[in-house]
Amino acid sequence: MALAEGEELTFLDIPLNKAYDSDTDDILMDFFVPILSEAVSYKRLAGFFSSGMLSVAARGVSRFVHHGGKMELVCGARLSSEDVEAIRKGYLEPSKVLEGSLMAQLPDIEDEFIRDHVAALGWMIANGNLSIKIALVLDEEGHPMDDARTSSTGIFHQKVGILQDGEGNRVSFSGSDNESASAWVSHIEEFKVFRGWIEGEKEYVAADVSKFDKFWEGKGRRTIVLSAPEAINRRLVDFAPKDMSELDLDKWQARWMKRRKGEPTLWRHQLEAVDAWFGNNCTGIMEMATGSGKTNVALECLKRLSRKERKLLTVITTPYGHLSKQWIKNAQSYCVCDEPLVADTSNPGWKDELADALLDMRNDVRSQLVLFTTHTTFGSDDFVHLVGSCDSPAFLIADEVHGIGAPERQRGLIPKYTCRLGLSATPKRWFDEEGTATIYEFFGPVVYEFSLYRGINEINESTERTYLVPYEYLPHFVELSEQEIEQYRSVTEKIVHRFFAIKDQVKREESLELLYFERARILDDAVAKYDELKRILDELGEVRHSLLYCSPKQLPLVQDILNERNIMQHKFTMEEGVLPSDQYGGKSEREYILDRFTEGRYQALVAMRCLDEGVDVPPAKTAILMASSSNPREFIQRRGRILRRHKDKDHATIYDIIVLPTISGRRADPADRDIEKKIMKTELDRFKEFANDAENSVDCLRVLNGIQHRFLGK
Repeated sequence: MALAEGEELTFLDIPLNKAYDSDTDDILMDFFVPILSEAVSYKRLAGFFSSGMLSVAARGVSRFVHHGGKMELVCGARLSSEDVEAIRKGYLEPSKVLEGSLMAQLPDIEDEFIRDHVAALGWMIANGNLSIKIALVLDEEGHPMDDARTSSTGIFHQKVGILQDGEGNRVSFSGSDNESASAWVSHIEEFKVFRGWIEGEKEYVAADVSKFDKFWEGKGRRTIVLSAPEAINRRLVDFAPKDMSELDLDKWQARWMKRRKGEPTLWRHQLEAVDAWFGNNCTGIMEMATGSGKTNVALECLKRLSRKERKLLTVITTPYGHLSKQWIKNAQSYCVCDEPLVADTSNPGWKDELADALLDMRNDVRSQLVLFTTHTTFGSDDFVHLVGSCDSPAFLIADEVHGIGAPERQRGLIPKYTCRLGLSATPKRWFDEEGTATIYEFFGPVVYEFSLYRGINEINESTERTYLVPYEYLPHFVELSEQEIEQYRSVTEKIVHRFFAIKDQVKREESLELLYFERARILDDAVAKYDELKRILDELGEVRHSLLYCSPKQLPLVQDILNERNIMQHKFTMEEGVLPSDQYGGKSEREYILDRFTEGRYQALVAMRCLDEGVDVPPAKTAILMASSSNPREFIQRRGRILRRHKDKDHATIYDIIVLPTISGRRADPADRDIEKKIMKTELDRFKEFANDAENSVDCLRVLNGIQHRFLGK
């Protein structure tokens, strides 16, 4: 509607719903911002006093503050049993006990969002525009009750707000919502709205006004109401700016809008995966290729589940701490996690923080907690004990779920998790049937599969491109030296001898495992690979956004080769720091390295296993495999690292240095034929896997047939 110059809006000009539900409505921008922009009076019966509650009460008040709106706020207080006992025995006046309790809720606030909104309320107090009263709940004998008993009454679970515009029109809203900082963008908030000028609604407005006035005037039968202690007012004023122009509250609204617009739109196969998981009673494994969007699938499951459960503890466990950081970033972008709690070695105080957060859930201070941990911490006694003590439903998301099957990590698989989601491109454990069985028994079957073949062949309707980039597979063949052949034969003979000599199966398997690793290292570290690497680098010409996978022995030598060619590179191993550091501008060393690689300042990363799982390096478009085990999970994960879509990439290339046997023809010993076959199987399993899905598959398979005919007579 058009307004004459100088004419102001009233509540009658604002389109209001009869109810708001954060499932479907943008409560901040659709209700709080427009209604408070025109309000001159705001009365609020809120939850329990805390910095988080104050920040929620200040939600959307930017324009209300600037045009001088008046606010009255009533909230509850949490008293300890010691506080109550001191009042009962007359040791302290209620006002003094109350002052100490409330001051404890206003520590030095580190969170910028909370601090800014508390500062706005402090400015209103300093300028006479806000009055706060505190209501204490009384027992049958007229004494204040402690926190546990107060919470059980439900008095401060029902929230009421009454707003009035300059013409006396009133609007009230009431319902149960979450009075915590995360509720500013809560996914479970809902309330009803009543308009005082509408017949059939105005009596509800009157009832809400009566409820608020009852508390404000101290007329409640089971409450005593006190003005906020002067010390509390002074403390809030301490947060206030000298001038409101110094405080930009609108930036939070802008960030929220940006985040809302930035929420990912799920692809068709991702929605199918979500439906499949819910269809299996919120349990199961998703076997999805790297780059197919497993993370967003899991976060959508969390988003929907959090709407169904009034309270929910979510544990997200990953192989490494730097992967948890990626998950936190994604979860915040997806608007399912505003206050993440990290429980791993990067946060020495995690046990106390988790215990406090679980206590807050038990006391209804918070309804949702998203906890990020690593597989190692996940299986620790302290973590298991704390999570097991939670009295709310629990949801477990296990990224790279195959890692949970290790014996020391299985301890974390407790019945507490009634909702379970395992994620992996390769959920089965290599040579560990027992660990694999444990994973499937706990998480359930594979409920959805999205293969790499689908990823590089199916068209994404939203982008009109395949989900993953196609790749060319370029195998390069080298031979073992005479010395390496002798080493390989020697280790093989030891394997045969110990297989028959050691009768105890467990001891035999332990002994053989070490020998298998020793023999695999001979293939990994074949000296001929270094010259072949030089030929590949010459073939590449300009090296950019390249990953080189090496063994520990190869890594320094590969770095030397790159340095000789003036190729800017950095190693990426388990040694790089994961904690924020001033040296790296507040980032961890790993984050710093990945950022510089993304920017192109590092042309190559020389990596060992920690780049196998989960690390996002979308710009990477070339991989050179100097060393690769026979474990299919390892080489499949490595291939996945370079197939993710990126704006500057429509194609990827994999160079694979493969060792071929050269024994036959030199020796007539029949045992050498068996050694040849072992080497061939180790190397050609990977060749087949990579060749089948490559763009140049026909050429690769023709080469493979020639090799098999030459060495195996096929």
